[in-house]
Amino acid sequence: MAGLTIKKYDVLPTLVPFHESNAPARLIVGPFGSGKSVAAVVELWLNSRLSHNTRYLIIRKTYRMLMDSCVKTFFEWVPKEIGNWSEANMTFTCVSPSGGTAEFLFRSADSADDIEKFRGVEITGAWLDEAQELTSDVKLIVQGRLRFPLSHPFYTVILTTNPCDTEHWIYKSFVMDPLPGHVYWRQSSRENTFLPESYYKDIEAAYRDRPELKKRYVDGQWGAVFDGKPVYGNEFNWEFHVSKQHLKPVLNIPIHRGWDFGLTPACVITQVHPNGTWMILRELYSDEMGIDEFGDAVNDFCKREYKEYIFEDIGDPAGKTRAQTDERSCYDILASKMIYCREAETNALIPRLESVKRQLLKMYRGSPRICIDPRCKRLIDGFSGGYKYKERGNAGTHADTPDKNKYSHIHDALQYAAMTLFGYAEHNPKIWQQEMPRAATGIF
Repeated sequence: MAGLTIKKYDVLPTLVPFHESNAPARLIVGPFGSGKSVAAVVELWLNSRLSHNTRYLIIRKTYRMLMDSCVKTFFEWVPKEIGNWSEANMTFTCVSPSGGTAEFLFRSADSADDIEKFRGVEITGAWLDEAQELTSDVKLIVQGRLRFPLSHPFYTVILTTNPCDTEHWIYKSFVMDPLPGHVYWRQSSRENTFLPESYYKDIEAAYRDRPELKKRYVDGQWGAVFDGKPVYGNEFNWEFHVSKQHLKPVLNIPIHRGWDFGLTPACVITQVHPNGTWMILRELYSDEMGIDEFGDAVNDFCKREYKEYIFEDIGDPAGKTRAQTDERSCYDILASKMIYCREAETNALIPRLESVKRQLLKMYRGSPRICIDPRCKRLIDGFSGGYKYKERGNAGTHADTPDKNKYSHIHDALQYAAMTLFGYAEHNPKIWQQEMPRAATGIF
């Protein structure tokens, strides 16, 4: 067609396996400006060339988001001149190479009524843009409509999004406990070399005082965004410290459990691997449960998952305090369940934090000294910023101790285990800096 401009698509290294994959559910996670949307458009277009007739849903939460983002990106790569665009129906139709029809239906999913409209459409594939803004029902309904045409080589749902928190359905479905046929690719911030050189530098400068925003929107790491000052703002790196697979303990080596008490009890299950790596295997917690019931729950879980292992338990020293009702302490209650917990060396904050920070900053032959199972979602979100120092009003200053919130209890439990296993450097942060300078890690 005369005057038609066709852009050249240079695939980014991370996305080569994405385009080669035939998985039924594919997720691209990346920071701002990483080329996720362009890859989705190109992939749908390539998929539409595989059958005589095809039909695709392109979904964003609102109509305005569709127009400003999805429609705009789509027509930057697919010229309007080769087909028919109806803004009234939000549908683009063009002729396929074999003379059939390829349809692209742009739809919003902001309400239950919007989602219900998908039930009557048979499709070849779909693209869910900024999927973290959508409910899991959208994906489930769309997957149930993949059947057109019946002879198509493979159907697919593509999701693109900035990193979300570990409580999100996307993280659970693709990372924590992947569903069959669900694969994902996580992009780094500087992979897209087509952006202006100052693009990420300017964003980093804007996020100077919000490291959790930088980690998510510049570095492309999983994790929630919180106000306040993260306790582990510079030490934790999701890509480095979180395992890509579920961790399995090693036989004939004790498992160490760290305990925090109160009505929001928590327990972390850890093991030191023979190579020195501290593996955080699982987390157990309750937002409203007494230690009696919680102890039973931990026992049941460990007997089921780790029945061949010996446990060594370390807890909050405050757990020795006897209740006024029956004069039993948390340690007494656990002992009645054959959980013999010893006290951590101290309950002082700085030694507890140092014991964990030292492990976060250590590495051996390029591997981290602490490795966290992706199923430990509350612990990971705490590392990402949920475990924080709360801001004092709007003064720009922060409290001296971490906020007592839902993330603090599991982190307290982790610290008690760390102190017993590795010791601490009380009031002397230079010690752990000397052991592992940040510049030497290659990740900060």
